[in-house]
Amino acid sequence: MTTFKAGWRIIAAHKLYMTFYVVWLCVMMVMMSFAVVSGSVRDDDKTVFTTARASVAVVNRDESAAGRALAESMRRYFAVSNTVVELNDQPMVLQNAVATDHVDLIAIVPEGYASDFGKDCRRGTAVPKLSTVTSYSSSLGAMSQMEIDAFLDNVRISAVASSPRSDDGTVVAVAAGQVAKGKQTATASGSQKTRVVGVGTRDAASEATGFAFTIKIICYAAFIAVTVLISVAASAFSETNRRRRLAVCATPQSGIGLQQVLVCITFSAAVWALYMMVSIGLLAFCGADLNAIPLAGYAMAGLAAFAVILTAACFGYLLSAAGFSEIAVNGAANVVGLIIMFTSGMAFSPSIMPRSLIVIGKLLPGWWYCMSVDNALGVGTAQHPDAMAWAQGVGLVMLFGVAFICLGLAIRRIRMVDRG
Repeated sequence: MTTFKAGWRIIAAHKLYMTFYVVWLCVMMVMMSFAVVSGSVRDDDKTVFTTARASVAVVNRDESAAGRALAESMRRYFAVSNTVVELNDQPMVLQNAVATDHVDLIAIVPEGYASDFGKDCRRGTAVPKLSTVTSYSSSLGAMSQMEIDAFLDNVRISAVASSPRSDDGTVVAVAAGQVAKGKQTATASGSQKTRVVGVGTRDAASEATGFAFTIKIICYAAFIAVTVLISVAASAFSETNRRRRLAVCATPQSGIGLQQVLVCITFSAAVWALYMMVSIGLLAFCGADLNAIPLAGYAMAGLAAFAVILTAACFGYLLSAAGFSEIAVNGAANVVGLIIMFTSGMAFSPSIMPRSLIVIGKLLPGWWYCMSVDNALGVGTAQHPDAMAWAQGVGLVMLFGVAFICLGLAIRRIRMVDRG
């Protein structure tokens, strides 16, 4: 196994490539996929709906007893679903509160409002509106404005339905108290709670979507890393002096070639294992339920990833057989990797890709790899898991690898003949 050990020593000697391509590029892909995975996996929001709370201030300028009671009832009404803020009735204070987003809405009860409100209810005419000031940078103020309208409508209905009194303001004050108490009672009893139902299927789809995106985008890094390092290792064995020493050694040439192939396979397997652990670990870190994806889905997606990584090793052998220098290998691997990334559906959904990019993508293994991952997990371009479509995609990916090997062997043979 001398050749096998030498191959691994050659790979390990290129620490810069190992650090940049295997580690750093993987970290970059993880950072890109973290936002997608954390956005698609939200365990805390599966069955609970939480409303945003606005900051509301009620400024009372109606000094009558009915006006004070109306303002207090309005504060209790808002306190159920919002945050009530106390503000002094001074122009500068009110302006600063709105300008600095200290409050989202200021409701101002003008002088004599309760009495005028009661008179309009008794006459059957339109009730007066409250003066309001909303924040410029928040939509919560507009939502709170709708709550004020609902409050006043309920107060008007309650006041009209109540028994007539001598004091119109007192009628409004009592009606406002009943409306505020009714909302507090309804909230305490749980009749206004919101529950989300029927989310089981969506949860599994969210987990699968996050895992599919991660395993797709992270294989871009794996493709470049394996291509460069396998090409460098294969080129080292193809140097003239080293090839002559191998030709006269006691080990059969078939054994030497088999050990070189074993180096490529084991290194590809090591990169595959590392990236699979990173992909699954990212899901777990984001709080995903790993059991939401069936074991068969993990297995098929993992085999598809291993197939494309082996194809990258075959492509690295092709570059080596063609006599590419290290600089040329780096350039070719990065260019082809970027083309695969932007034409295969790794970075963009095929539904928004132009036709020309789709045609180019189908000429490369990355497209069929992404299709196989989708069919393995039932996401993206696949409506449900399809083992037959997955097998076809993986088969096409492996055919690209076979084509790279055959082309590399042919080029290598031609170059050896030319050199005599």
